[in-house]
Amino acid sequence: MTLKAQAVSIDASGVATLTICNGGPLNIISRQVALDLTALINELASDAAIKVLIIQGTGSKTFIGGADIKQMVDFKPDTARDFITILYELCEAVRLFPVPTIARMDGWCIGVGLELAACCDMRYASTASQFTMPEVKIGIPSVIHGALLSRLMGEGRARWMMLSGNAIDAQTAFTWGLLNGVETSEDLGAKVDELAQEMAECGSVGMRMQKQLLIEWEAPHLQDAVKLSIDRFSKVFESDEPHTHMSEFFRSKKKA
Repeated sequence: MTLKAQAVSIDASGVATLTICNGGPLNIISRQVALDLTALINELASDAAIKVLIIQGTGSKTFIGGADIKQMVDFKPDTARDFITILYELCEAVRLFPVPTIARMDGWCIGVGLELAACCDMRYASTASQFTMPEVKIGIPSVIHGALLSRLMGEGRARWMMLSGNAIDAQTAFTWGLLNGVETSEDLGAKVDELAQEMAECGSVGMRMQKQLLIEWEAPHLQDAVKLSIDRFSKVFESDEPHTHMSEFFRSKKKA
């Protein structure tokens, strides 16, 4: 079965739903998962019949459980640069998608999961959801589209999340401006579907033009900030800190 057959449905009104379903039970983003998702999103972007894209995870444990630390633990600067560039291209595929995108989040949203969600035009989550940028706790910085978080929740709150590595719940995320809405797990799907259908009924040409303008309004500084962070991510792997902290993370998981 192809990834597309597993992950995408498109209804008669042009609403596409992409379900991340090849990242294991926690929807972890490995190198290959990121490559596959990027190719799929770019394929969907070329389909003129699509009017809205919904992105969701499989199950209710996580939306996306972060990047694959098992792959990262032995990175050198060159492999770190390759990996983070692939994640950058995934997030850019979402950010530059030509029609409205909605992240439908039920469960934990961690690291690159929150970066990908930030690239969506709108974010809705269940009351059970939690959000965190924990990279500093495993010896690496939050990078690429973490640069969007201060635009969504304010500079002070974004700094707190990325410097503390601590989590916030869905209600806090809504109050801070990260989320557009919070629903029970049972009602989340219907709420997002209702919004998607409402947008799908709008004129396609006007909607695509509006999306392009939104992208252009944010472009210059954002591109510089995101690309600079790729260099910073690879450089941190010149030290032993990522390996040390990630190895300790795995040891603590085994003890638990």
